[in-house]
Amino acid sequence: MPATARVRFHQFQAAPPPPGSLQPYTPSAAKPWNALRVAHVYRRLGFGATYEQIQQGLQLGPSALIDQLLDDASNLGSPLPPYWAGYTSDDYVADPNLVFVHRDELRRRWMSAMIQEGIQAKMALFWHNHFVTELNEVGCNNYLWDYFNLLHEQAFGNFRTFARLMGQNPAMLAYLNGNQNRVGSPNENYARELMELFTMGESNGYTQNDIVEMARALTGWRAASYACMPAYFDDAYFDNTPKTIFGETSNYTFNSAHNLIFTVRATQVSQFITGKLYKFFLYQKPDADVHAGLAETFRNSNWELLPVLKQLFKSEHFFEDHFMNAEIKSPLETLLPLWKMAGVVPDQHIPEDWWGAVAYWSYQLGQDIFNPPNVAGWPGYHKWLNESTLTARWNYASAMAYRLTLVEEVRSNLRNIAIDLSNDSNDPAVIVPLLVEFFTGQQLDPIQLQAAIINFKANIPENYFEDGSWTLAWSEAPYQIVNMLYYLVRLPEFQLN
Repeated sequence: MPATARVRFHQFQAAPPPPGSLQPYTPSAAKPWNALRVAHVYRRLGFGATYEQIQQGLQLGPSALIDQLLDDASNLGSPLPPYWAGYTSDDYVADPNLVFVHRDELRRRWMSAMIQEGIQAKMALFWHNHFVTELNEVGCNNYLWDYFNLLHEQAFGNFRTFARLMGQNPAMLAYLNGNQNRVGSPNENYARELMELFTMGESNGYTQNDIVEMARALTGWRAASYACMPAYFDDAYFDNTPKTIFGETSNYTFNSAHNLIFTVRATQVSQFITGKLYKFFLYQKPDADVHAGLAETFRNSNWELLPVLKQLFKSEHFFEDHFMNAEIKSPLETLLPLWKMAGVVPDQHIPEDWWGAVAYWSYQLGQDIFNPPNVAGWPGYHKWLNESTLTARWNYASAMAYRLTLVEEVRSNLRNIAIDLSNDSNDPAVIVPLLVEFFTGQQLDPIQLQAAIINFKANIPENYFEDGSWTLAWSEAPYQIVNMLYYLVRLPEFQLN
């Protein structure tokens, strides 16, 4: 493993985070506001940045950029429903294959948004891995749409409201047995996960009796999943008697039981959720002071998510060098940014069959959209990498890079990126380091950099570089950039975000 990668992986695995501060980041000579830090924002909040986005971010400054990205994403609201959003089982009788056509359509739509929009799509992906459902268990496409819509609609909203609405979502009712939870025969499945995985954390402030009593409070909500009918409340299934939860007795209902969690166990909820946000967007080992500050903000903002996210992403802590390129990429973060950064516009440049390939590759790498492995979601972190998935990453990322050569406008984008970065240099020793920083967010050690230059120059006789006759205007230039990418995607550095 090259020296740079050894340092990076050592930092990621062992070194403690630096002392943290939630004070807003102010650029300085030691920590300048530069292209690498702008790219850091876009990589963590979304799926990378184009050259133009980085230039705009440099002009805006850190605080204004974070405000713009988060405000724009939060204002997107609900996605437009597809024509089949209200389909029930009867609507698929004539053509059962449409069930799978529509599922693939929604996957493509989400992956397209990850490239084109990025921020809301990434936040919804976080919540997909928090409020987990599995399509293979849920079955109904309209349930899938309701779930997808809720993830996006509430992505930056009020978490207490989000948790309550998720419990009434038909996909969740079907997945965690809400349909089987009724008066006289409570099913504990959702009540347990509500406290353990969705709000408080495992064994963190509740007992087995609290789970049983919570299940009784959550009775009454139904979803006829056998026919894919909408969710509804049936008073006949509700346990309309007193329950004792967290030592407090009342005739708790679905809403009041959820509210009880956020009042009686506010500390546990705030610490658990902000800890998950920190780990997903920044680093696997939260700094204690920063984590405590985020949790306090979460409680004080009455469970609004946007103040917490802005506080984290604007902080000195977020912009520490220590955290840049210190996160192992998920499969989707490995694949999609290559297209994003090359200026690919999904609706214009990506044929429909390419999406099927990307979804399959992500699945092979361990991230099947709409089908996490279990209710705990994808574990991420080191679990993304093993001997099999690492070599597959190389192959699939290379396949993504190859497709950049197949669209004329994208080839032109690659050329223009190199021209803009290098001020139209004709020296590979100038061009390649800038391209490496753009696509990886890092600098390579001399041996790796020389190998990248060799890959960039491959198939062009050396004398054209020596006499200065080669330029980025050559028709071969975009293919040379992709040839360099074939080398980069196999480096340990490329696996870090």
